[in-house]
Amino acid sequence: MTGPVAIVTADLKAALATVDGAVATTDPGGTLAALPALVIGPPRLVWQTGCVEPTEARYLVWVVVDADERAIERLWDLVVEAGHAIDAYSDAVVIQADPAVFPSGTVQLPAYELQVEAPL
Repeated sequence: MTGPVAIVTADLKAALATVDGAVATTDPGGTLAALPALVIGPPRLVWQTGCVEPTEARYLVWVVVDADERAIERLWDLVVEAGHAIDAYSDAVVIQADPAVFPSGTVQLPAYELQVEAPL
């Protein structure tokens, strides 16, 4: 698969792969088996007026950890590391991070939801 969305997604995944101890993935179904995980969702595409192709991609990236007594502290560290990796190793930028839960089958996992923007 090629095209600007595929290229930006691959770059984002490569940036997140630099975070030690976490798996970067675009497969939300495999999250429970590989925690902590950095899950890249499909982007919202934005067109500027008059453009035929999308000009911006807005991603949700979930930072997901095991549900245990240290989950919150691990999330605080991991969300900062993920944000740094995105800013340092891709053209994308983190806009904000919101606390969330990530559904994985019947399990609700502690998470942060990063809003990430990238030019196409």
